[in-house]
Amino acid sequence: MSATPNNPPTNKLGSGISERDIVDAVLESGYPLQTTIGNLLRPQFHVQEEWSYIDRDSGEPRTIDILAEKWLDDFSQELRVRPTLDLIIECKKSALPYVFFLSLSKVSPANFPLLAGLFHNEEIAVTSDDDPSTWNLPILEALGLDSHPFKRDAESCMSFTQCMHEGGKVKLGGSEPFPKLVLPLLKAMYHFNKTEAPRETAMYFDFHLIIGLGVIDAPMVGVRVSADSHDVTLLPWVRVIRHETEEIEGASHWHPRTGVLLAIDVVHRDFFEDYMYKHLIPFAMKFSELVIKHQKVLASGKGFITGMGKDPWKDHEKRLEPRRVSKTVSRHASLMKRILQFLAGKTDRKKDFT
Repeated sequence: MSATPNNPPTNKLGSGISERDIVDAVLESGYPLQTTIGNLLRPQFHVQEEWSYIDRDSGEPRTIDILAEKWLDDFSQELRVRPTLDLIIECKKSALPYVFFLSLSKVSPANFPLLAGLFHNEEIAVTSDDDPSTWNLPILEALGLDSHPFKRDAESCMSFTQCMHEGGKVKLGGSEPFPKLVLPLLKAMYHFNKTEAPRETAMYFDFHLIIGLGVIDAPMVGVRVSADSHDVTLLPWVRVIRHETEEIEGASHWHPRTGVLLAIDVVHRDFFEDYMYKHLIPFAMKFSELVIKHQKVLASGKGFITGMGKDPWKDHEKRLEPRRVSKTVSRHASLMKRILQFLAGKTDRKKDFT
């Protein structure tokens, strides 16, 4: 084994351990994978390896393999809301396969990706000109991103496990991947989300698109169970859906009984660049474009969409604009007119006022 010129003679391997032993131990660990993924990201991202976060259950510091951040605007203009992409990554290596029990249909949780950095990360309060109601739209839905291929096309699963050798046979290893991969990612995402909350007096915001990402150097096998068969497929990308009971800032549709659905992506190491540059980055750049376009709405958490009463289900982004006083006054005047008509007996449309 080579040594630096200033290495003292006492700094040497003891008997019973060789250079080959050290190399084999390194190769079996996840550290080379972590370094490889960090190096792939560095040309475009600021990369922090062994990023520290506070475990929300124990209150103790933990580390995640990589936090990588990319600014999504070109700094050519002053923005009230500046979009960023943040990857929270955990790397794992194994000779044995991970087995994902795939959903019969693809699931796209409203809270994937998780958002942070605004006063209102969950939803935009939308009013309209043809109805007195207020709609609370999830931000990605309001921006028209809920139907983007990155959100829609990934295979999804609610549970996965890892194979193990037992008595000369290959068996499934229970819930082992959850505490070692899924839970650390979710806790790190929760911490990141919490620390990026803006100050009460903030006028300018860094708006974070947060992706929890497991990168694994191991075979990935999808199993789709039906009444007639068990279809088994090798696949390089799975979206793992996780049900959380605790309320999380930035997560919409939380309810004390039903909780909320979050998600992380798990990708094979050799699919990582395809995942990044063919799927995630195009989504992130579209997110950036729409955030900059609608920065006033996002900064205030309030928007206006014409014709929501008549057509509340489509083309939100094309009709979305900042809420203006003149629009609000017009809406209130319309409502008062209908109230007066009702009181005068000229209409019986009670549903307008319920």
